[in-house]
Amino acid sequence: MPGIDEWARPVVELNPAPGEPTAADSHIGGPLLWPADEPWPHCDGSTHEGSTDSPSAHAVGVRVPFVSALQLYRRDFPELPFPADTDVLQVFLCTLRHERNWGPDVHVVWRDTARVTTTIAEEPRPELQEPDLAPAPRLLKPVRDVEYPMLEELPKALIDSLEAAQEDYDEFFDTWPDVATGSKIGGWTAWWQTGPGPGPECPECGDPRRQTLALATHEPSGDDVGWEFGREGVLNVFMCPRDVNHPFEVHID
Repeated sequence: MPGIDEWARPVVELNPAPGEPTAADSHIGGPLLWPADEPWPHCDGSTHEGSTDSPSAHAVGVRVPFVSALQLYRRDFPELPFPADTDVLQVFLCTLRHERNWGPDVHVVWRDTARVTTTIAEEPRPELQEPDLAPAPRLLKPVRDVEYPMLEELPKALIDSLEAAQEDYDEFFDTWPDVATGSKIGGWTAWWQTGPGPGPECPECGDPRRQTLALATHEPSGDDVGWEFGREGVLNVFMCPRDVNHPFEVHID
């Protein structure tokens, strides 16, 4: 299809599967390679959602430890935009609901494993958490592909030209490739509740942030992780393509 190649993006579907991950593995919900001499990250509790009778409401203003959500090594996922001198991405969730997105807060660490000499003996666990935000341990069986956006994200002029090039109008829409709805890195956003909009701009440099990571309520394989985001949706993390250390945006859809 003329004009569509520039919209192709590599995607890696994480394809989580039951297992017993270690700190040496890429995984969801397993132990992290965390230095013993580095403080474990905590959520300060200032934005815990307090309007309902829930664990989150009882933790408003309460400092709680983040929970290990995801660990991805560069050797397994070179597609990630690792900063120089880092080789593992560690993602944490505050497993309480927050006012801004009715979901977890997200904390990200890019780490150089060569600088980790002694690892933490035991990861702290929150005394209060929403059970449906806590992940079960999963190993990853990645599947690599190329992904195109939903038609709603393409410029109208391009859609018109693509339609004109097709002999069968209905077949064009019916055969347009789906956006992966499971947990993944890269690719495009699987909008289904709010619909696509302009990409959030990086507040530091102004570049449009891009879909970098998605954590899904439901996996295509049926091996769900156990967390639920929004109305059985996907937690999407948009990062600045110029510098992933710039502030990122989280959107649950």
